[in-house]
Amino acid sequence: MFDILLIPAISGAVALAIGIKSRNKEEMAIRKVFRNMKVGAMEGKGFVFPKLVATEKKADRTRYVYRVPLGLTKKTLEPVEEVLEATLDRPVEVTFKKWLYIEVFHNEIPKKVSYSSAPTKNGWVVPLGLNERGWHFHDFDKTPHCTISGTTRFGKTVMLKNIMTYLIEHHPDDIEFIVLDMKGGLEFGKYKNLKQVVDVASSPVEAFHALGRVKVFMEQREALFKQNGWSNVVNTSIQKRLFVIVDEGAQLAPDRFMTKEQKDMLAACQHTLGEIARIGGALGIRLIFCTQYPTSDTLPRQVKQNADLKITFRLPTGYASQVAIDDYGAEELPSDIPGRAIVKTHEKILVQAPFISDDEMMKRLEVHRIEKVERREADRKTAEDTIHFE
Repeated sequence: MFDILLIPAISGAVALAIGIKSRNKEEMAIRKVFRNMKVGAMEGKGFVFPKLVATEKKADRTRYVYRVPLGLTKKTLEPVEEVLEATLDRPVEVTFKKWLYIEVFHNEIPKKVSYSSAPTKNGWVVPLGLNERGWHFHDFDKTPHCTISGTTRFGKTVMLKNIMTYLIEHHPDDIEFIVLDMKGGLEFGKYKNLKQVVDVASSPVEAFHALGRVKVFMEQREALFKQNGWSNVVNTSIQKRLFVIVDEGAQLAPDRFMTKEQKDMLAACQHTLGEIARIGGALGIRLIFCTQYPTSDTLPRQVKQNADLKITFRLPTGYASQVAIDDYGAEELPSDIPGRAIVKTHEKILVQAPFISDDEMMKRLEVHRIEKVERREADRKTAEDTIHFE
């Protein structure tokens, strides 16, 4: 009996010793990085480095808390995170708010995440992805507009399908979509018979008419809000939301080789998208604008300025990353891991976005498919052809 009880006791002691030894190695590595990078400041007659004052062991990470000498700037600490990640070969997060916090995570960001593994959450939220901290979600009632950038085949359109599927599954009776699929309708045309899909425009001309309907709806909704003294849809009894999705917004940018009529039509499209971004959020309209290569021409200024959620997958240049998220980084995302994305709000995080195939999306949403009468092009211009939700 004594031998049987002794084995788990010894095993526990060994595990504890290994954990302590691992933390000691991390502490020593951090200390060496401080010294090699000269992270510190003069105090009195000597150069003082950050001093460890606490170690907090958590389920997913170990947090090291350091007291820093006076005069140590945030700019001095910015390179530390990248060096520590390379040194420890683990995800690391460094923050500086009076104390210096260094968090060493136990888990790596997975290389693939399935849509089916995303947790269920209430509200107008969607899963953005998984990283070493866990799942990250976005609430469209708090931040109504979003831009998504990324080179083809790295996850941009899959992210749109992930968002669309999640919203329909969780709000089947309260959501409607207008999709401007500027890839000729190849990606979203197959979903036009879902009851939640008002329209799928597959050309600039169709996009012009679809956005015209949105503009009329906004004017009607503005009048309703003024009549009732409302300023934001979240403070009303209105439950429904309209999502306007633009897949490949560059196709709506006027080009110098176009005719004047074409330029005027596309300029009107961009103006309406800017109006949606500026005032549509309060009225219950959410805009998701996507482009493969963001530039000042392809990403309208009003859209970018009013989209506080910015998502980018891999981009070819630092310039494109600056346009997409006002920061570098997208050009350094791995080229062999589709779905790896940077999410930028008030902070910047790295996630692995959920993957959903067309087959899975179709199976999940098949229950919402209905027969619809095809509208003729002329019918798109009629006053009766409007968005039907209260």
